[in-house]
Amino acid sequence: MLKEFKNFVEKNNLIEKGDKILLALSGGIDSMVLAKLLILYSQRTSSTVNSQSQCHLSFAHCNFHLRGDDSNRDEKFVTEFAEENKIPIYIQHFDTESYAKENSLSIEMAARELRYSWFEELKDINNFTKVALAHHGDDQIETFLINMLRGSGIKGLKGMKPQNDFYIRPLLFSNRSQIEAFAKENNIQWVEDYTNNETIYLRNKIRHQIIPLFDEIKENARNSMNFSIDCLSSENDLYRSLIEEKLSMIENVNRDYRFVDNIHFLKNKEGKQLLFEWVRKYGFNFTQSESMYEAMMNGKSGVVFYNDNGQQTTDNSLIASVQKDRIEIFKNRFDDDEFQIQIDSQILRFSDSQILRFSVFKKNEDFKLIKDSSVAQFDMDKIAFPLKIRHWKKGDRFRPLGMKGSKLLSDFFNDLGFSTYQKQKVWIMEDANGLILWVVGYRISDKVKISDSTEVIFQCDLKS
Repeated sequence: MLKEFKNFVEKNNLIEKGDKILLALSGGIDSMVLAKLLILYSQRTSSTVNSQSQCHLSFAHCNFHLRGDDSNRDEKFVTEFAEENKIPIYIQHFDTESYAKENSLSIEMAARELRYSWFEELKDINNFTKVALAHHGDDQIETFLINMLRGSGIKGLKGMKPQNDFYIRPLLFSNRSQIEAFAKENNIQWVEDYTNNETIYLRNKIRHQIIPLFDEIKENARNSMNFSIDCLSSENDLYRSLIEEKLSMIENVNRDYRFVDNIHFLKNKEGKQLLFEWVRKYGFNFTQSESMYEAMMNGKSGVVFYNDNGQQTTDNSLIASVQKDRIEIFKNRFDDDEFQIQIDSQILRFSDSQILRFSVFKKNEDFKLIKDSSVAQFDMDKIAFPLKIRHWKKGDRFRPLGMKGSKLLSDFFNDLGFSTYQKQKVWIMEDANGLILWVVGYRISDKVKISDSTEVIFQCDLKS
């Protein structure tokens, strides 16, 4: 098995000269066999002249405190193994049940999040180049069947790769029988996790009840399934590259938001899948994608979708908005940012890229109106201070310059052809009485315009 291990590692370039490898060591048979193989491999390559594969090994063990005394037994076992082999080991204790409750997660998902987060932390602090995981071929089949039962596309069925970023899986070439045989041949000790035999978990049901049926149906069934998974992985790589090429034909970027507007391109038979591939990159699911596609094809406008983080106050929250024959994706704004302006204010920074400068002066015979939407000039006597700058709200009304009646801001935005993204980003200036004075950068209110009787002018200059 060591020879097969070496061939698999070198074929997939999993270990390079000078690598600092952190092995996730649970104490179970899989991780203990991988530990032995890595030790032998490192010893073998380090003794080879001009070796290109010499590596430095450390262990990491998670104590999730889920199995009472057994959890502490596992920790003691791996600690003694590390000491015997003079290999550094890192131990971390987790209150997994509390974390699961606080984050509304299953115990399995909570443990997964905790351990992977810790592995990445260890990697960054100690400059590990690789984190080795003991997944093998049977794990690959189990994951494939789980994802198939959950209703997954090719991305979920393609299985695990030998290397994904800095995570490596050097045992994927093997199966459970090979691992057990190697452990017995080399007198490798391990600890048993009794929960692995409980069929209340989906993975264990598949492991103990479903996969053995495939073994009865066909000789070498596991090898055949893993071959199929490898084929799906290769096909997925090709599919992903073709999808990215297609997406580049329909995606447009405007400052910090993205949109698709090639509705004719999306009308063909692959359009629905292509739209899903685009929106899934931003955290939207297949059901949402189908609804977006239907709205787009039916010419519906103003339909809004939140991504998976959409109900949380986070910079990662995104909105997808269907606007006529296009879909826009942009960061959601949950804040109620507003700014008070006193009469003696001279400058206000209200975004990362924009400032407002204020000035007050008397109107004289030489005065001329500035016809620039980035400059607003008001009759000072018609304004109640302090002023407020805020984002627009549903139901806002104002009287645009030159109009006799008031108008909903939403209608004003539609007249200007604003997208949902632009509506989210626009700022409104109102006075102490709630009168909207200016849609900043676009139009002032007719109610505060300068007239022949104006004596003092209040001026705002928008600078980027």
